[in-house]
Amino acid sequence: MTVWGWMLLMAVVGGAAWLQYTIHKHIQGPSHCIGCGKCDKSGVCILTGKPVGPRRKK
Repeated sequence: MTVWGWMLLMAVVGGAAWLQYTIHKHIQGPSHCIGCGKCDKSGVCILTGKPVGPRRKK
């Protein structure tokens, strides 16, 4: 690959990383959330056992 090819590759990968960070930076639950929706109902994550989500106990 030429220098321009590597620079283009870095720009694409950096742009994808920035987009993922922007989309997911305000998530309050664990980053490994599987999206089951149980934390919305109970306020406790089934993976970690910790209170998360909008109904977590203060």
